[in-house]
Amino acid sequence: MKKLRTTLAAFLLLLIAMPVLQSCLDDWDDDERSSLTIGTVRIIDGKDYYFALDEGSRMFPGDTAQVNNYTLVEGQRAFVYFNLLDEKVDGYDYNAKINHVENILTKDIYFMPAERADSIGDDRINITNMWITGNYLNIQYQLYHSNNNDKKHMLNLIVNETSDGKNDKEGYVTLEFRQNAYDDEPLMPGQGLVSFKLDKIADRISGKTGLNIRVKSLYDGERYMTVDFKKDEN
Repeated sequence: MKKLRTTLAAFLLLLIAMPVLQSCLDDWDDDERSSLTIGTVRIIDGKDYYFALDEGSRMFPGDTAQVNNYTLVEGQRAFVYFNLLDEKVDGYDYNAKINHVENILTKDIYFMPAERADSIGDDRINITNMWITGNYLNIQYQLYHSNNNDKKHMLNLIVNETSDGKNDKEGYVTLEFRQNAYDDEPLMPGQGLVSFKLDKIADRISGKTGLNIRVKSLYDGERYMTVDFKKDEN
């Protein structure tokens, strides 16, 4: 069984995930420290599943005793805490004991008409990192919030159907990363990760170099940031 490589993205996201996950991770008693990876849930025959890891490999959940209540959703992005098992499973790169699965917010791209602009919102938010893996754009972000659990922020990646195209970039598909803070008070910084499925714009990205993402940033106002497709993803 080949050695599982921890990606740069996993290291970055560990910094985000640890405060959120710590209480969950304390719920199991494991003598061996868990490893962290990031992947996508793939369901087989409606009941069995595996994790398609961002590095391109496949992880079989050989021991799921710790996550029996995990709800399976095809295409769900997730942090996966695991320990590798020695027994090999045909068709998979890794066989693992799954200790914990923490879902990553996973959404479709929204085609925004003019009349929905107010509900989608355009509150300030930073993109601190982004990358494309498989059929997903992953955005690590920073925003301000009140730390009130009753205040929910909405994040969307949109095709702005009223855009004049003046900020388009040749070879790139322009999208907008938007937040609606619902008037939450900006008292303290927070960060997180969201993944957006790219299948709804497959016809637009064919043959393109990458994505041109517009964001209304916290400190610099409107910005455009690009992320390139890997050759094997386009």
